[in-house]
Amino acid sequence: MILSPRLVIRPLTAGEAERSLSDTEPDSLTFADGYPSSMATEILRLVALYPMTGEQDDDRPDLGPWLVVRQLDDAVIGAVTCARTAEPSTVTVGYDFAQSCWGSGYATETLGAVVEHLLSVPEVWRVCAETTVDHSASRRVMEKAGLRWQRDETEFEDGREVKIAHYAIDRPAPI
Repeated sequence: MILSPRLVIRPLTAGEAERSLSDTEPDSLTFADGYPSSMATEILRLVALYPMTGEQDDDRPDLGPWLVVRQLDDAVIGAVTCARTAEPSTVTVGYDFAQSCWGSGYATETLGAVVEHLLSVPEVWRVCAETTVDHSASRRVMEKAGLRWQRDETEFEDGREVKIAHYAIDRPAPI
C-alpha cells in the first residue's frame, strides 16, 4: 500500500475484481462518477481471470496493479499498472483516472507516490511512462512527478500512425 496526502494506492485483489465485475455483488468497490473506464474494466477482468497464486511474498516487490482510492469518500478514482521491460531494472507505469477527477491533481499525486515507491525497490533503477504527443495534460503529470522527456516516436495502432512521447526518471546514483 502507498499513502499520499489525499489518496490510498493499494493492490487490487482478484476477489475485488470479480465482485466489481458482477452486477449482483453487494460487496463490490465504490467507484467515482463515470468510472471504471474501459482500461480499468480490462484491468479488473485480467486480475479476476489471472489471480496471483498465494500471498504477496516479502521478497517480491509490489508492482501493482493498484487502485487509487480517494480518502475523503473511499471511492476508486483511478488505477495504476506496472510492467517490467526487456531491461530488468526498468518498469513502465500506466495510469487511468475517472474523468470527473481530472484537473484535481490526483494523477500527479498518484504518479509521484508510485514513482517514489518504485525507485525504492532495490532492483528498479528506472521508471518510464508514455502518452500521445498531443496529450498535454498527461505530459504535465509526468513532468510534475519528476519524469523527463526522452524522445518522441511514431507507432502504429490499428493501422493508423500515432506519435508517442516517452518519459523516464532514474534513481539517483549513490554518493
